[in-house]
Amino acid sequence: MSDHGAPVVDVLLEGGPMDVPREQRIVLSEDTRLKIKIPLLGGTEHFEVVGDPAADVSPRVYRWTTRTRIAE
Repeated sequence: MSDHGAPVVDVLLEGGPMDVPREQRIVLSEDTRLKIKIPLLGGTEHFEVVGDPAADVSPRVYRWTTRTRIAE
């Protein structure tokens, strides 16, 4: 558990651009949402959970789905 009482899970991000740094691909996270967004080079990389998000698996795998650009 984190200091906020939320469960901490291992997260592995698969796929997407090679520019996503390794330290952002394997992380501990309190975030157990179905989607994770990573800001990168003027855009956002989108990852969605693989499998049952309620399953007790470690690491929880998120696969890259798309990139969006940040509007200026």
